[in-house]
Amino acid sequence: MTNISFNLANSVPNLQQLPSLTEVTLSGEAGSNREPQARCQIRAHNDYEAIQCWLQEYQHKKSTHRTYQKEAERFLLWCIYQHDKALSSLDRDDLEAYIAFLADPQPSEKWCGPKSGRGVKRGAAGWRPFTGPLGDAAKRTAVSSIDSLLSYLVQARYLSFNPLVLIKKKYQNKHARVLTELNLHERMLSQDEWQAMLKTMHAMPEATNKERDEKARVIFLVSILFLLGLRIDELARHAWNAFRKVDDLWWFYVVGKGDKPARIPVNNALLKAVIKYRSQLGKAPLPASSEATPIIKSFTTHQAITPRQMNKILKTLALGTAAHFKSDIGKCNKLKKFSAHWLRHMSASMQDRAGVQFKHIRANHRHENDETTRKYVHAIDHERHEEMQRLTL
Repeated sequence: MTNISFNLANSVPNLQQLPSLTEVTLSGEAGSNREPQARCQIRAHNDYEAIQCWLQEYQHKKSTHRTYQKEAERFLLWCIYQHDKALSSLDRDDLEAYIAFLADPQPSEKWCGPKSGRGVKRGAAGWRPFTGPLGDAAKRTAVSSIDSLLSYLVQARYLSFNPLVLIKKKYQNKHARVLTELNLHERMLSQDEWQAMLKTMHAMPEATNKERDEKARVIFLVSILFLLGLRIDELARHAWNAFRKVDDLWWFYVVGKGDKPARIPVNNALLKAVIKYRSQLGKAPLPASSEATPIIKSFTTHQAITPRQMNKILKTLALGTAAHFKSDIGKCNKLKKFSAHWLRHMSASMQDRAGVQFKHIRANHRHENDETTRKYVHAIDHERHEEMQRLTL
């Protein structure tokens, strides 16, 4: 791709991989923010190769790699086809412009495809990097990803400076954190919504073997995500041998965010769910330490299903749950937004309500600090609200 006046509206480059350019001006070989090539600690002579080196560090983390590749791809495309400037020549104002672009990718006919176009592959005529403006959470993901990229390239002595550090605090201010915490309440089911979801999954049909398998998988998927508070990609990566018995106690050994190993207590409710689900699969009641088969698998390929497939199963369940609230548009719209991560939020909140100590909730969810855990712990809020009822005129 050497044509620097490439018209994204008329044709789309083959983006099975990130675009590599031989045009020196846009390739980054002579970027104004470059360290001398002799100082570079990675095998990269241009921006494309530098991004590939960064992505290579995350090959073993499929979910992170997928997110980083998408964000780096968007970023590099914007540099080349919108901003007409090499990634390694960007300054603070350029990064500000990119963040503004994420909120409104214009011209939309060049950059935005239909929201239903998930099946359109890179390089096909209908593919575009965006489906529309990014919301606050998506923008934070994009900024965080680009910050990771630029910080890595500075440490590798490919770039001299990360210009994003001059502005990223603007997007991490106190008000934004407070707003995130308030929005978090909207991503947790109320008691009536939670009970309706449990009722919906237990009412699933089981007239055929296929229906019984699908019902058992849905029930176990909800059970393990809720009772362990797992991230969905963690469940997708781990096998049955993650369950281990030590000193007559069952634990789930997990390698989580940041490749940090931990173990989570397996309570009796989950142990019963394990036995019941494995019985449906025709397995021994309890997993063996040598059992390296997927926990949640496809019934056709017998391979582990992806996080996206798990989310699709849970969204179908949530839509079924919404039928219990036909007269409540607010609840119906809320349930349409349901995702697997809500079960992680629910797990922390319900552990709090059940009287589990704060330090144990933090350990179970493997949060880096107390502040993260506090976002999910609200038992004291209920007490505070109840006590305020004593105040009258």
